[in-house]
Amino acid sequence: MRLIDQGGAANPHLELVMQDAADAVATFRAQGKRVLLHCVAAQSRTPSVAALYAVRHRGVPAEQAMREVCQALPAASPNPALRQVVLDS
Repeated sequence: MRLIDQGGAANPHLELVMQDAADAVATFRAQGKRVLLHCVAAQSRTPSVAALYAVRHRGVPAEQAMREVCQALPAASPNPALRQVVLDS
C-alpha cells in the first residue's frame, strides 16, 4: 500500500487505501502470519493503520484504538488526515 504522510491530493482515496491496508493486516493475521507495519519513523502511517485495524477487525472504539497505539509507540504523532480516517470509522 502506498500512503503519503499528508492529506488532501497527496493521498487520493485516503479512506479506501487505509481500509485496504487494515483489511490486509487482518487477512494475513487470519492466515497465521506475523504482520509488520513500517513507515519512515512509525510516527504517522504505522500507528494510523494499526489503529484502523483495531477498529475494523478487533472492535476497539476509534479513540481508544488511537490512544493505545500511540501509547505503544511513544514517538507517534499521526497526521491529522490519517487520524481523522480512524476517528471517523
